[in-house]
Amino acid sequence: MNRRHAHIHLPPLDAGYALTLVDIFERAIEAVWRAHGERMADLSNLRAAVQRRRNFEQVDDNTPDAPVGDVDS
Repeated sequence: MNRRHAHIHLPPLDAGYALTLVDIFERAIEAVWRAHGERMADLSNLRAAVQRRRNFEQVDDNTPDAPVGDVDS
């Protein structure tokens, strides 16, 4: 499967331009958090809870008859 993902292709940067770019990214991130921070935090917590549940359900104790957790709950 060929999955598409975001790319940023940058020309070679000297330290000054790199620092300016980092500053721009940091300001953009701060603006996104100001605009959507509360909901993003909620989603982040939800994703972490789902991942913890997946990790717990994937624990394999090499027992072929071990019950599998209900993934719909």
